[in-house]
Amino acid sequence: MQLVWFGMPGDSLPDGDTHHRGAYYADPNDENAPFCYYRVSKAFAVIDGRRMPLWLEVEQSDVVSTPAWGSRVELVKGVPRIVSLGFETRHGFALGREVKTSDFQVIRPVIYDFYAVFCAEIGTDGEPIYRRNDDAANRRIADFLEQRRTGRQRLKTPDYQRAAQIYRENFDGTPTQAVGEAFGVRLRQAGNIVAECRRRGFLPPTKQGRKKA
Repeated sequence: MQLVWFGMPGDSLPDGDTHHRGAYYADPNDENAPFCYYRVSKAFAVIDGRRMPLWLEVEQSDVVSTPAWGSRVELVKGVPRIVSLGFETRHGFALGREVKTSDFQVIRPVIYDFYAVFCAEIGTDGEPIYRRNDDAANRRIADFLEQRRTGRQRLKTPDYQRAAQIYRENFDGTPTQAVGEAFGVRLRQAGNIVAECRRRGFLPPTKQGRKKA
C-alpha cells in the first residue's frame, strides 16, 4: 500500500524500516513558506474503514517570530492522542519571546491538519484512497477524528428526525432521557439534541418552559 502523502512529490523520503520522514510546507508553491518536519510510522491500523498511522512526530523551528515547537501523536486504543508537546524559545544564540498561552493553539492543527493528512479512507480494492484538493474527503476525515477523540457523533438530518420521533413516543414519560439512551449520550447532550430538533422544526418550540411534542 502507498502512504498518503502531503501531496509534495520528492519531499517524503524513506528513513529505515519503521517510519518515513519529510517536510510539509504551508504553501506548496512557495519554497520560502514556513514548513514543518515530520516523521510518520509505516505501521498503521484500519479502524472503521480508515487507515490511521500508529504515530506521528512533527516539529517546526524556522519561524523566528514564534517559539519552535514539536509534538508526538500516538494511536491509543484507536484514538489519536497527543502524548508529547514541547516549546523552545531559543533560535541559534538569540533568546526569543517566552512561551504564551496562545502558542498552545498548535494542539488542534497537530491532529486535524498534520495527523489527518496521513489518514485515508479505504477503497473497495483495499487500498487507501489518495485525496488531493478534495474538501469533502478532508471534512469526512476531520469529522471521523473528532468523533474518535470526543466520542461524539456528528448527527445528520435523519438522526434528528429519529430523535424527534423518539421524543414524541416517550412524551408522557422522560422523553429527553429516552433520546439520550437511544443515542448513547448523557442527559445534557440529549437536551442539546432535542433543542436542535426544535430549531430544525422537527419538534414544536417550547412555551413558558413547558415541553411540547
